[in-house]
Amino acid sequence: MTRSKSHLCFLLIGAMLLLSLSGQAQGVKKEHSAKKAGYLSLLPGAGQIYNGKWWKVPIIYAGFGGFGYLAYRNYSDYRTYLTAYKIKTGNLEDGVTPSELSVQLAGYYQASQLQSYKESFRRDFELYCIIMAAWYGLNIVDAIVDGHLYTYDIDDDLSFTIDPCLKPIEPPYLPTVQYAQVGLSFNLNLK
Repeated sequence: MTRSKSHLCFLLIGAMLLLSLSGQAQGVKKEHSAKKAGYLSLLPGAGQIYNGKWWKVPIIYAGFGGFGYLAYRNYSDYRTYLTAYKIKTGNLEDGVTPSELSVQLAGYYQASQLQSYKESFRRDFELYCIIMAAWYGLNIVDAIVDGHLYTYDIDDDLSFTIDPCLKPIEPPYLPTVQYAQVGLSFNLNLK
């Protein structure tokens, strides 16, 4: 990412922070919108900031950074092995200056091995691109879900208990001998 693009990202995130803080400082109570959180999340992390989940922003950007690095690394290795494969098979275009590593790889590996490595790096590059797209989608879905659950309140009166239970069997079923059923009782209190 170029320097100007990173400055633009920080500027947009800063603007989102200021807008969110100014609304809180003035005491303006607007209705929280999951739709707005989803739209804001088109800029990764902005929807989470809108929802008040600041701690998720570094996780989102760490994911983009990690998967982006892995995609870049695999693409770089793919290009190196592609050049080595072209050197080995004699298909290197005129005017292309291969790197020293490509020349060394072409001297060390067979053409079939170079092709196998090249295809492996290409597949991994494509996989990481797909993972980054899924990560971007998860960022948006997370913002929308958090937007819907923004006003959800778990009260202190909510409780769930599990108790052992011993219930006698009534006489119509077994008239002579009385048995008991052993089990568990589940109680959910929503008051």
